[in-house]
Amino acid sequence: MKGVEQRLATNRFVTDVEAHLEVDAGLDPALGRVLVAICPARVFVQEVSGRVTADAAACLECGACAVLVTQGYRWQYPRGGMGIAYREG
Repeated sequence: MKGVEQRLATNRFVTDVEAHLEVDAGLDPALGRVLVAICPARVFVQEVSGRVTADAAACLECGACAVLVTQGYRWQYPRGGMGIAYREG
């Protein structure tokens, strides 16, 4: 039986030159901590300076961030043909 990490490794990511996810420089630190904590793909990272950054290419497009945090960053589905293509489940 495959584990979660092995299953995720089979997914195909098509990265776009236009990021579908961007964090505002003035993001409230409390909201930044929420983004870091809830993202299953660990897309959001809090730097030593406290600023939160995002690696949109690793996004699973689950929408957890869009549901729980509604300000301080921009999230939308990637353009057609871009983003993640799930291989399992």
